[in-house]
Amino acid sequence: MALEELTATLASKNQDYRIDGEFSNFEFAAEAAGIETYRAILSQLAIKLGRLKGIEGKDVNNETALDTYKDLAGYAIILYAHALSLQD
Repeated sequence: MALEELTATLASKNQDYRIDGEFSNFEFAAEAAGIETYRAILSQLAIKLGRLKGIEGKDVNNETALDTYKDLAGYAIILYAHALSLQD
């Protein structure tokens, strides 16, 4: 169940966020920041880890820890897919 949900979420968000290619939003962010694309993806992972640290022990109104875990899993898959794409 978790993998199916994550697959659907990643596909949906890729359609929403992509500019013109699978990693294009990360490539754009990386160029704007003057960093490599994989570092832009890593920064998203770091933001989500910071989110977990920030909500620890708190009663939150918006994104739950479970939502953040799903985002972390998604960004990890994106990072892996990006690394694979560089090998082709």
